[in-house]
Amino acid sequence: MLNRTFRLAIILSFLMVSGSCAAYDSETRSVSQSGSYPRLDAHVLAEDVTIVRDEFGVPHVFGPTDASVVFGATYARAEDEFHYMEQAYIKLLGRAASVSGPDWLQWDIFLKKLEIEKHSRQEYLKAPPEIKALCNAFADGMNFFLKNRPDIKPKLITHFEPWHALVGYRLFHVSGIDGETQKQIGEPDTLAAFSGYLASTMWAIGPSKSASGHPMLFINPHIPLDAPYEMSLHSDEGLNVSGQLAYGIGLLPISGHNGDMGWSITANDPDINDVYEEKIIDRASGLYRYGNQILTTTKWTEKIAVAAPDGIRQHDYVFEKSRHGPLFDGPEGKRLALRVAKLSAGGVLEQFFNMSKARNLPEFKRAIAPMNVTYNNLIYAGQDGHIFYVYGGAIPVRNPELDWSKPVDGSNPETDWRGFFSLADLPQIEDPTSGYLQNSNSSPFFTTDGSNPVKTDYPEYMFGSNRDTAIAKRSRQLIASEEEISLEQLSRFAFDTYLPTAAAEIAELNAEWAQSSPNKKKAEPKLRQMLNILNDWDRRANADSIGAALYVTMFHIRSDDSAYPTIYRLRKAAALLEKYYGDWRIPYGHFNRLRRSDHYGNSREPLSQHDLPAPGTPFYMGAIMTFNTQTEDGSSKSYGNHGHSYVSVVEFASKVKAQSVMAYGQSRNSKSVHYFDQARLYTQQLLKPAWFDKKDITKAAVRSYRPGETE
Repeated sequence: MLNRTFRLAIILSFLMVSGSCAAYDSETRSVSQSGSYPRLDAHVLAEDVTIVRDEFGVPHVFGPTDASVVFGATYARAEDEFHYMEQAYIKLLGRAASVSGPDWLQWDIFLKKLEIEKHSRQEYLKAPPEIKALCNAFADGMNFFLKNRPDIKPKLITHFEPWHALVGYRLFHVSGIDGETQKQIGEPDTLAAFSGYLASTMWAIGPSKSASGHPMLFINPHIPLDAPYEMSLHSDEGLNVSGQLAYGIGLLPISGHNGDMGWSITANDPDINDVYEEKIIDRASGLYRYGNQILTTTKWTEKIAVAAPDGIRQHDYVFEKSRHGPLFDGPEGKRLALRVAKLSAGGVLEQFFNMSKARNLPEFKRAIAPMNVTYNNLIYAGQDGHIFYVYGGAIPVRNPELDWSKPVDGSNPETDWRGFFSLADLPQIEDPTSGYLQNSNSSPFFTTDGSNPVKTDYPEYMFGSNRDTAIAKRSRQLIASEEEISLEQLSRFAFDTYLPTAAAEIAELNAEWAQSSPNKKKAEPKLRQMLNILNDWDRRANADSIGAALYVTMFHIRSDDSAYPTIYRLRKAAALLEKYYGDWRIPYGHFNRLRRSDHYGNSREPLSQHDLPAPGTPFYMGAIMTFNTQTEDGSSKSYGNHGHSYVSVVEFASKVKAQSVMAYGQSRNSKSVHYFDQARLYTQQLLKPAWFDKKDITKAAVRSYRPGETE
């Protein structure tokens, strides 16, 4: 089953929406009040909100109400990445083809089948007053930004609606459609961008293992390096939270802390979707069988706009759904329905809002109990002294006698879902005797030393695989090796580049060398030099390391020498380094690079000043510092594109202590000082202060202003 962390990331980042610009104006809002929350004019909201930018450009937003700080935070984020935000909503509204042309038509058709827009509108209308108020604040913040920045030209959306906020959160549902389901409904090409890496990391350190006696949290989503956005919100109404958002969507941090407690998420692998083979009686009329009943499918027509060289063309498409979900054409004329967990109900924003306002573990458990964030491992740490892990998600309760790995009979009522597993029914661990919890997309049975859940206590379909990832193994090894861990140590561990497989491979090299004949050894002085370097190497993939350059290159080579396979790989590695770089004695950072290209300005060319040597390795090598790379423009160098995108450590003392860093910086404007200003810290494996206390934020302030004010 394909990993959902990277699916979530890549959907909005693998291709920039570009092309024709056809303005999209939503209908005028008719909602002037949200329950007990009056809809305030944006100018009035702006007068009550203060945005404080620290030296790294991170916005800290202060206001009298929860809605007011969401308004201010949305405005601040739009200042830094409006086009990235807009492209996310264009895609999730199913309007990408109207901007980028026919290559995105199948994507738009798929989104229309899922009725993302309809479900989001209905969720907004049914939402509690406080959630409506947040959605209103989001739309007002985006629209107020556009009104005050006529120099910013939207590609499509000239007016944002409150329900757009909930469209954004349905990315969780779309990205939760796993690879096997995609194949079953015949959509693997449409959603092919969801395949990818298996890594994100989070740890909770309990009081018994903390040097200070205070619980600590390590937050480390492995997503595209330019996806995260950091902010803090401070409301007199109680919404006080700091952390990271991502992908251009969202109103509140998806990982972070509120001073009293914090949490992080990684993707897990539950079966949260099913495919039903409907027993169609008459396709033209839409009649199909369910139990003893004859039901009729629902059909509807929608227009989809597609950009063409001669302008925008409108096309009509007919869609159809059964009681189980949208219909797709299967093999041999079969009609298959896709059911996606909680797609219509949503509730993701409401869950994150309640998580943000929880102050202790019981309140946090109540916040996550609905399990509206459809697939996720969750870790908690707080001032109350507790640490907690749960393998969460909207996991349906099913008839255990049926084979759910294949399409099931839609006419059989036994295939109906029987609700969802409650929080109490899910694998979880609270305050383990080991003193720590960790997850790196590994199964819950590898969370800590002892105290792990037992796999046979749960249905098989609850887990996509029984995997213990390389980073999870290293996490346990690293944490367990210390009797007590300080915040400073945790900060170093967050960038650990130790490669667990290196010691065994170097031992094998030495064994093969010892078996070589004296004449062979005499004939290969260069090989002796390389062995000396590797034997002296600290096994860490740091940017200045020659040993890392040799080993990482060797790691990716297969051997065809049965007698001396490891020596063969080392020789081959040296030859490749000499071929591409002129010498095998080069530091790892010579070809392992952190570079940011100007994809959001006037040029798409890389900016040479934004190019640094970088540490870290791909996820499968087991280093905590995950730095997945790709080659660009025919270059022999590898450039980071995914992995250690946002790094944060938090200690829950009486006054919270927090540090963080992102790979690049807060702004997507290549002319901004915050475009690449965190990169040097990042490549030096260091963190910056993540100020949360108002006094500290005020001291660190570089600029303080209200939305709409210019410098």
